[in-house]
Amino acid sequence: MKKDLLNFLIIFITVLPAKAQEDLLINIDNRNSISLNGTWNYIVDPYETGFYNYRYRERNENDPEAYWNRPVVKERTDRVEHGYEAHYTIDVRGAWNSQDDIFKYYEGTVWYQHEFDFNPIKDDQMVYLYFGAVNYEAHVYLNGRKLGSHKGGFTPFNFQIPRDLLKDKNNFLVVKVDNKRHPQEIPTVNTDWWNFGGITRDVELVIVPQTFIRQYAIHLDENQDIARSKRTKRFDVEAKINLNKKATVTRVAIVIPELKVKDKTNGTE
Repeated sequence: MKKDLLNFLIIFITVLPAKAQEDLLINIDNRNSISLNGTWNYIVDPYETGFYNYRYRERNENDPEAYWNRPVVKERTDRVEHGYEAHYTIDVRGAWNSQDDIFKYYEGTVWYQHEFDFNPIKDDQMVYLYFGAVNYEAHVYLNGRKLGSHKGGFTPFNFQIPRDLLKDKNNFLVVKVDNKRHPQEIPTVNTDWWNFGGITRDVELVIVPQTFIRQYAIHLDENQDIARSKRTKRFDVEAKINLNKKATVTRVAIVIPELKVKDKTNGTE
């Protein structure tokens, strides 16, 4: 029956319009990606000196005392407020609590810093910076510019990197990680599990074409008569595809290796 079933799958493809708000990329393992995991530098910042000014407001983007900017020393006598030194290192991915005794009970801000090189992208490509999880609140900066922030220690998130921001050499990536507990957050101030902190899952650069499949779903057509389908050995499968932007779709290929399904059909919007 399994063989007959596979021979009589009827696949309908629906291409959904792109959403106005940027969504999470899925299926990262099967996309063109570059891992940024490994050894990063860090600064422990319990007073959040690198984030707030003396008025307790977020520092300006170009503020030289902001920890997301690379320190610039013009003279040997220049006063340097911060710096990422080689012997202060931490592993990504992983919670900070087990990596050094100073982190075992620490709750607060730690700045993560990493440099990477990147080959120029093609005109028909885009690059996203993807995080599997950061516990709990993250603010992400690249080459002095803020890409965005995310709150939630157990969910992935990503940001599109502007084309003019990436450099061939020495891209300066900084992530402010804060695991302080609050009454309205998870975990709350009184909790029954350990409050880990850090970049706990993968960090990757994901390269995609200008028009790409952002989300997809494949399932049996919910409107079909299953009893009749079993008798006729003819099943309808519906696939929904969400593109990152509006595009003209003529032919869509769908492959399900586990079911030995490989088919091409016309897409509809």
